[in-house]
Amino acid sequence: HAFDNNGAKYDEFGNMKNWWTKEDFAEFEKRTQAEIDLFDGIKYGSVTLNGKQIVSENIADQGGLTAGIEANKNEHGDMKELFENYARIWASKESPEIIKTIAAFDVHAPGPERVNVQVQCQPEFYKAFNVKEGDGMWLDPAKRVVIW
Repeated sequence: HAFDNNGAKYDEFGNMKNWWTKEDFAEFEKRTQAEIDLFDGIKYGSVTLNGKQIVSENIADQGGLTAGIEANKNEHGDMKELFENYARIWASKESPEIIKTIAAFDVHAPGPERVNVQVQCQPEFYKAFNVKEGDGMWLDPAKRVVIW
């Protein structure tokens, strides 16, 4: 979380200090808003996600997934296997009542959305699964969010 919108308020020594250039911070805020917009309004079961409520975790998820993809490239790993395992770790089964309760206060997106939305922002996902425009997991390139 050192690189989410909360961690960005601290310097390398853990002091709450604005270390950003004005231009860089404006760009970071623009990308943070794009992440909010990406998740805001998604229907999950009977609830609608609040992008602002879950933005910190979503930025952290995207950063972690991006780092994992880079590490996998460096090790010449199987990208399809990486994405399948990423999906597997967030698999869960929840009752409609639990979904409503959790969505009311949790700062995390539901597991399936943590996977499906984040992978749609990764070019490697489209290559690994041969996802093309018109496919269910396709996200228009203009809507894909890249924080780091």
